[in-house]
This record gives sequence, C-alpha cells and structure tokens, in this order.
Amino acid sequence: MRICDALHRATERLQSAGIPDAQREAELLLAACLRRERAWMLAHTEKPLQVREQRRLMRWLARRARREPLAYITHRRWFYGIEFYIARGVLIPRPETELLVEVFLSWARSWGQGGVLIDAGTGSGCIAAACLLNAPSWRAIGIDRSRRALRIAARNRARLRLSNRWLLVQADWLNALRPASVDAVLSNPPYVLPSEWVRLEPEITRYEPRRALRVPRADPLRPYRRLAWQAFEVLKPGGLLAFETSPTLAEGVQALLTRHGYQQIHVHSDLADQPRVVSARKPS
Repeated sequence: MRICDALHRATERLQSAGIPDAQREAELLLAACLRRERAWMLAHTEKPLQVREQRRLMRWLARRARREPLAYITHRRWFYGIEFYIARGVLIPRPETELLVEVFLSWARSWGQGGVLIDAGTGSGCIAAACLLNAPSWRAIGIDRSRRALRIAARNRARLRLSNRWLLVQADWLNALRPASVDAVLSNPPYVLPSEWVRLEPEITRYEPRRALRVPRADPLRPYRRLAWQAFEVLKPGGLLAFETSPTLAEGVQALLTRHGYQQIHVHSDLADQPRVVSARKPS
C-alpha cells in the first residue's frame, strides 16, 4: 500500500464515521503513524508503507472512528507554537487557552522582573511550559492532584528541557504554598455547565477527564471561589491572578474577584470576541 492509497482509505473510513474534516484528519493521523511531518508525507505519496505501519494505521483508524481524539491516539498536540506529549488523563490543549499565556506574558513584561508562577491544575503542563519558554527569567510550579497528569507534565518538562525551572507538585489547588510566596497564579479550572455538556462533541464527553471540565450544577463558581481565596493568601502584593473561563461564567468570575478584594480586574476576549480570560491583581 502506497501513502496515496492509505490516505484515500483513511479518508473514506473517517468520513463514514462522521468525523468532521476527514481528509485533514487522515493526513495528520497517517503522518503521525509514519513518524513524519505532514508536509513530508504529502511530498512522498508514492512511497510504500511497511507492514507494521499499515497495521498501526488500521488500529489508529479504528480508534478515531470510535471518536477517540486525535491527540490521544498520536500523543501529539501543538500549543502556542510548541509540540506537547498528550495522553488520556489530561485535557487536550486548545487554542482558546493561549490567551491565558498572552495575558501572563503581557503582565510579566510590566512586572519588570522574574518571579514564580503557579499553574494550578497543570494537566499536560502546556500553560506553564509556554510561559517559561517565552519568559526566560521566570520559574514555575505546576500543581495537580492527579498523579497521572503529573507524569504527563513531567514528560513534557523533560522534552522541553525545563527541569531546572519547573517544579511539579501533587496537591489540591494551592494548599501546599506559603503565604505571599508567588508572583502569579494561572489556572484553567472546570467551566462546562451540565446543560452545556450534552451539546459537546463525543471526543470530549467520552474521553476527556470530566473532573477537569464540569462544574457543579448547584455552585458553578465553586472552583473559582476557592482559588481566588487561596491565591489572595499566596500571592505577593501586586501579583497576578488569571483564569480561563467560559462566556457563560465570565461575568460571575469578575464579580467574585471584586468581592474578594482584587483590583485591576479585566475580562479579555478571545479571537471569536467571546470573554475568555479574567485577570486581576492583588492590592499592593
């Protein structure tokens, strides 16, 4: 089987499974299967596949046809121009989350010095890593209660050669930190309401960790309230707290931060002009 034949077969299989943009997905899946870049593969479409590559492709197509996300199958996902290792047990990085990194980097330039940032609920570590690679004078602590998530983050830390600047800690949010010990707290807490859950793609509802996505029906702001209270204790005066959230919850998060005594509260919109990140400063 040649690459062109494999692409045709993969595209048909994914189309029949109802996968959106099946041709592009087939190209990405096959490129990862061959351990090549997509551009190389498309330039060598007459090259034959080895038997083990064909078998791997058939297994991966079966998994994708069951709507398992591409990132979990290939273990590859790009975020903020960086390729990360991704596996089940962590959220798949999304373009919307890049705004949280942008907010931090903009604030860090005005801070005028290095410091320590906290990535609360670090998952794959994509937020902390993107910040560190673009702010060389900073260090990070990635916190997660999931041991599996921390193993995945550690793998990305090693791949990106950030071990000397990035500590990983198993804890429940910010409980393990001392008062007034850090300069910035970033987090992407759960923000999907139960009423929104049923409208999400099966790639999300069947495979991504629910605990990292869904908020309590009776108290959807509970994760933000706890983080806001804890961050007020651990941040230095003037330090930054920034959340990724949803358009549905952004106004409530803004009001919550006001009640907790934060200042300079801003709501930042994403590329779709939807409120996506809420940032604030601890009073100096």
